[in-house]
Parts: sequence; structure tokens; C-alpha cells
Amino acid sequence: MLTKPLLEAMKAYREDHVYPLHTPGHKGGRGADEDLKDLLGENALLSDVSLMEELDDIHHPEGAIKDAETLAAALYGADRCFFGVNGTTGIIHGMLLGALRPGDKILVPRNSHKSVLGGLILGGLEPIALAPCYDESWRMTLQLKPEQVEAALVKDPDIKAVFLTTPNYFGLAADTEKIAKICHKKGVLLLVDEAHGPHLGFSPMLPKSAMQCGADAAAQSTHKIVGAMTQCSLLQVSYARIDAETMERAMSLVTTTSPNYLLMGSLDAARFQLSQRGKAMAE
Repeated sequence: MLTKPLLEAMKAYREDHVYPLHTPGHKGGRGADEDLKDLLGENALLSDVSLMEELDDIHHPEGAIKDAETLAAALYGADRCFFGVNGTTGIIHGMLLGALRPGDKILVPRNSHKSVLGGLILGGLEPIALAPCYDESWRMTLQLKPEQVEAALVKDPDIKAVFLTTPNYFGLAADTEKIAKICHKKGVLLLVDEAHGPHLGFSPMLPKSAMQCGADAAAQSTHKIVGAMTQCSLLQVSYARIDAETMERAMSLVTTTSPNYLLMGSLDAARFQLSQRGKAMAE
């Protein structure tokens, strides 16, 4: 397997000097505005390519995208990784739609990102709100405690999933491993917004990643902390308790049919960088 399969496929396509009788309309930069050419450079515009056979299809990956996503899944210890080019908002929407069914109850912290509200609406899900702890001395929102989660699941045994935001916006991680054990003991999914934690798990100086802690799925903003371009994210999924076909359909539903290859290529590059230097970067 290649080290950066998608980037290498894009480079090979560019070096074939294809005359683009296909989208995008700027035709490899030939028809682009001069200021845009100056801003991006020739190679970026030549690499702004479309869904050609040599470059694979994000909705049914069989080639370079599949290889790149497989490497990312292996890096984080997941069964499946999905590349996301609509930010972690799109990833969270797909995660909720793929893991749950309309009418399902989900335990949600009150300080969740607005994307979670969008996913609840799109999925027809019933949120059971739970306030995380608050530290008066620091005037800071803390995390959901395992005891809170367990009590909520005992109170309402119809809850199908627990949603965590960890790390939160103050950089505080939840006891994800303990919460995962509580969830799975009761047959409940653990879904994690790990937007600010794609660097976790690469150094013992930092907490474990959500997948290392036993989460069923984790949404990661690869653009926020590590080396991908803005709006690039990853969804890591374990298929032990989530149906693979349902998740595939959900992610396809919320993903554009015209994904930007520069963005996807940057995800491939960020994954490679983490695989080579993740520990040093984290420290």
C-alpha cells in the first residue's frame, strides 16, 4: 500500500497532463481569475480535480480514497474511517443518522455543539439533556461524570446512546473509558464529539483517544488541531454495535457528490504526518 495513496493518485493525474473536459469549470486554472491563480498557485488549481475513475469515489471508495481511509482507521484503531469535507458538523450529522433510528432517545450534554442539535432534528431523535458539572471557583464547565451517566441510564432504560463532547472547549477530557464501560454494560452506544481531540492517544502525556477508550464512533476535526485544511474531519467507527451498511448510507447522504480533492488530500497528508511523527507532535 502507498504511503499517501490519495495524494499520490492526485499527483499522478496532474502529471498525466489531462485536458479537463470535465468539472470544475476553471479547467485546471486555465479559466480562473488571475488573483485566484496568484493566491493558490498552478499546482493547486491543477489538483482541484473531479470524480475521475483514477481518483476514486468518496461515496463508494474502491481505490485511492479507500486506501487512505483504511490507513486512517488503522491509525486510530477503528473498523472504518470516513473522510469528511463538510467539517465536523457534517460528520456529526452522519454519525447520529447512521448509529440511531428516528424516535431513539439519546443522552446529550447541554453544552453540545450546535451541529448536534442539527443532527437530532435531521434524525428525528429525542434528546435527554444532562447538565455537565460546573466549577464555581474557575467559572468553568467541566465534564459529565460517569456517575451522572449511569444514573441517567438507570432512570430511563429506553436511552439508546450517550453523546459526549470530549475534550470540551476548555480542553478538559471526560472519563471516556469508564463511561464507555457503563454504556456497553447496558447495551447503549457511546458517540463522541472529539473535534478538539484528534491529537489524543499519540502520547502518554495526553489522555487516550475516544476509540482507545471504547467509543462506538468519534468525530474528529482534523483541521482544528493537526495538519489538514479547514473543514476537513474524520469519522472513526467501530462496527461491533453499529450496522456498517446503515452508517455507509448515512455518511453518503450528508456528503457532497462534488468533494474537494485538495481537502481530501490534506486529510491523507495529515494522517501520514501523525503516523510518522504523532508522538513528537503531541508532546
